[in-house]
This record gives sequence, C-alpha cells and structure tokens, in this order.
Amino acid sequence: MPPESTYVEPLTKKNVISRSELETRCKAGEILIVINQKVYKLDKWINHHPGGQLAIRHCIGRDCTDEFMALHPDYVHEKKIKYFEIADYLPKESDPEFAPIVGARSRSSEEILEAQSVKVSAAYRRLETRLRSDHLFETNYTNYAWEFSRYLTLFTMAIVLNIYGTCTMHYIASALCLAMFWHQVSFFAHDAGHNSISHSLEIDNGIGIFLADFLGGLSIGWWKKSHYVHHIVTNHPIHDPDIQHLPFFAVTTRIFQGFFSTYHQKEMVFDRVAQFFVSYQHYLYYPVMMFGRFNLYVQSMMFLAKEPNYPYRKQEMFGLMIYWIWYPYFLKQLPTWNMIIAYVFVSHMFTFMLHVQITLSHFGMSTEELGDAESFAAKMLRTTMDVDCPTWLDWFHGGLQFQAIHHLFPRMPRHNLRAAQPYVIEFCEEVGLTYHLHGFTKSNEIVFTALKDVADQVGFFLEVTKHEAKEFVDAQKIAIPESKKKQ
Repeated sequence: MPPESTYVEPLTKKNVISRSELETRCKAGEILIVINQKVYKLDKWINHHPGGQLAIRHCIGRDCTDEFMALHPDYVHEKKIKYFEIADYLPKESDPEFAPIVGARSRSSEEILEAQSVKVSAAYRRLETRLRSDHLFETNYTNYAWEFSRYLTLFTMAIVLNIYGTCTMHYIASALCLAMFWHQVSFFAHDAGHNSISHSLEIDNGIGIFLADFLGGLSIGWWKKSHYVHHIVTNHPIHDPDIQHLPFFAVTTRIFQGFFSTYHQKEMVFDRVAQFFVSYQHYLYYPVMMFGRFNLYVQSMMFLAKEPNYPYRKQEMFGLMIYWIWYPYFLKQLPTWNMIIAYVFVSHMFTFMLHVQITLSHFGMSTEELGDAESFAAKMLRTTMDVDCPTWLDWFHGGLQFQAIHHLFPRMPRHNLRAAQPYVIEFCEEVGLTYHLHGFTKSNEIVFTALKDVADQVGFFLEVTKHEAKEFVDAQKIAIPESKKKQ
C-alpha cells in the first residue's frame, strides 16, 4: 500500500468517464490516465513517482496501457495502481467497444490509424505473453555473475597498472581499462534502472546506486528520469531529451525553428553557435561523443540539486561524495600532473563507445510526430534501429545493440534480447511493421548520412531566413506613410 499521503479511497459507486469528459477534466488540470479501460487519478502520486513527473505527464488524457505495462514491474500492475482507480473508461459515447465507424461516413486518417493501433496493440500483448511463457523475462544470474567477473577484472587491472606502473604505457593502459570498466558496468546499471535484475525496486535501486554513483560518479536517478521519458516519447523533437543536443547536434530540420523543450524546460534556440556546429555535425559526431561523460557529471549534480522529492537523493549524494574521494585519490598515485591530465582525458573520452552505441539506434530514425493514435509498439519500431553483430561480440555491446527489442520490452534482461529477436521478426511480419536491422558499419553510415542531410540544410535555412527578414523590412518601409517619411 502506498504512503498515507498518496492513498485514495476506493469508490463505493462505480463511475464511467467518456473520452470527452476525460479531455475536459485533463484540460482543467487533473492528472488522469487510462490503463486497461480504467481511469486513474495520479494528482497525489505524480510528485513521488520514481521515474519522475514527466513520464506521467506525457500520458495524461490518453490510453497508455502498453507504456505502463512495459515499464513497470508486476506488483505495480497487480496492486499499487489500483489505489488510484476512479472509474471505467468509455472511449466513445456511442460505441463502447470502439469499433471503427463505417457506412455513415468515411473514416478520417486518425480513425484509420487508431483502428490499426488497436490491431497492433493486441498482437503486441499476445507477443508479450508468449515471451513470458518462454521465460524470457526471467533473470539468468549466471550471466550476471560472468559479467561481474569481467567488470572486476577490468577494475583490478586499472588499479594494478596505476599503482605498480613504471612507464607511460602502463598508465595509459590503466586509463583504458578504467574506461572499459565504466563502459561495461553501465550495462549492468542500465538493467538495475529498469528493475530487470532482481525485479525488486529496493534491491535494483541499491545495485544501480552502487554501480552508477559510487563507482561511476553518475546519478542513476537522473538517468531514470531522462531515460523513462525517452522510452515514452522516443525521437519526438520537442519531448525526447535523447535527441535534444543543441548547439552540437540537430537530427531534424524541425529544430531549426527553435522550440521549447518540455524536458529541459527552456527554449532551445538555433543561434549562431548552433548553426556553426550543426553545419559540421556529421564530422563532429565522434569527437563530441568523447566528451559526453563530462556532461553527464553536470546533469547528475543538477538533478540531485533540483529534485528534493527524489526518494533516494541522500543515498546518491553520499555515493557521489565517495566517488569524488576515491577517483581523485586514484589520480594522485600518478607521477606527474601531465600524466594526471592525460589519464583523466583517456579514461573519460574512451567511454564514447557507449554514447555512440546508444545514439546509433536513434539518430538516423524517424522523428515524425504521429500523435497519440499511434500504438506504442509501432512507435518504438519506427524510431529505433537494431545493430546486427555476431553472438561472440554481444559482450562488447552489452546486448543493447538490440535497442528496438529493448524499447518494446524495457524490463527484459539484456541477455535475453537476442533470444527474443525471432519472436519480434514474426510479430512485425504479422502486423505489417518494419523491423530495422543493420550491421554496425551500415548503422554508422545511416547516422552519418542523416546528420549530413540536416547539416546540408543549414545554409538553405539561413538563406531563406535572411530573404524573409529582408521582405519584412521592405514591407515595413512601404507601410510608412509619405508624411511620416518626410518627418
């Protein structure tokens, strides 16, 4: 049972809320969402949601059954959410079963998309049931034991080469081992953030805080807040923080107009600095990714400073304090300041492999805004690409080269994603969706081409903007009366 402050008494009389009433109440400020034809009021819970407020706000006023089921553990489905139920949901007043309207008038494009979404969602839920029955949501702890031994080996090598090193090559090798350790341990922290290791919120949060905060200096809470939003509004230019990288990158020309980021809560302006970097973004892609970890430090600290309601804030602040004690002490063992500076840059910049891997699956994919009528599964497959690689190389990618499958089933342990691939291919064939799968080289080519295509439009955009500005000024001059001009 949730805390007393968030408890909602079950209604003694069952209510029914229609779509129009739902829209009206949400416009008036109520936090209402629909799950499995039930309406839930989350006004008192939204500030305590472990995944942050935005993950809920992007679901207000609509059916988010698939998103909810994909991102939450079983005990939330079965018990916790029931305390917030207020009514049954009636999608259309004249049609409780939400059958497509035929005969009386032709269907709109939105109605057609909704009908398709119903079909896709039903098939997606059947697929999820099959995967569960085949035990692909169950954790293989032996796999995690092997992973942990790999992490321990890398970290031990970094320590030994640092402390007992006698030349530059030893210290650089130590820095590379530490970079690889951070790269690999991020996969484990990722699973903890999705609650897919022990399937216990407390245990997985503890694992995540230890790996991310104590050993990596990054906030797992910040990552969850950002990442859950990314999973719900994948590749949406205005809402998805994972494709909002001005002034360095723009994955769509839609960004040229400037926009208000709902995640960052600020205007994203395509100013002169952004125009310069975006013009060369296809060349700067890999170099910029090398500095990604420094940005994550800043984001982590800002999150913990600004999120007083985050339930694990004290634990994470303690974890970051420990990190900023052991890592500087670790650097102090090096013989010179030049070596310390070199060590910092090598250990941080070579984690770019992780940043490239994650963005690789999204930067070259669709950024269209198809609205709430599109099904969750269709949106995930439209906006995400899987990277093909041989089985023996799975350890390097951590299993997250299967990003499309991961987006369909975020709580599936990574080591089961490859086994789920044949099921997903069959599902796509059944419902007529495209499963994007490309080799590593081809994937990089797709992202490079996508970034270049946007970069090539910068000059054209500036020329058009300049021309429009000139026309506006000329129109203003013409509008001034002759008497005013003489004055």
